[in-house]
Amino acid sequence: MLEKMLKQNMAARKERDTLTSNLLTTVISEAKMIGKNDGNREPTDAEVMAVIKKFLKGINESIVAMEKDNRDSSNYKSEKEILESYLPKQLSEGELKEVILKMVSELPEKSPAMMGKLMGQLKQNYENQFDGKVASKLVKEALV
Repeated sequence: MLEKMLKQNMAARKERDTLTSNLLTTVISEAKMIGKNDGNREPTDAEVMAVIKKFLKGINESIVAMEKDNRDSSNYKSEKEILESYLPKQLSEGELKEVILKMVSELPEKSPAMMGKLMGQLKQNYENQFDGKVASKLVKEALV
């Protein structure tokens, strides 16, 4: 994943796309620091993904704040698009609900005590493809 980002960063620099270049330079630097601080190694894809998600969280908060104040948030939306292109396709709430209901139907018992098991299965089978808060809410609803 880091290699892909480095290549896209180089292409953005050549095209003088400062928005993409500056964003990727910052994300790459932060991701590399994780590996550097942990034995001077390259960061794993999971670590790079965690950095991207952290940046996306900040960008989403900025977009909300900008729109609340009726200010232009187009740069943040562009940054969001760029970073989201590195993440696996996210399940929609409907798709996630279907997956959860299917998993619940395969459980030996339907009780809130099974929440941890279900969340674990979701994480194992659909890592980084869903919003944890939404999944937690849907699992609670499905187990009641």
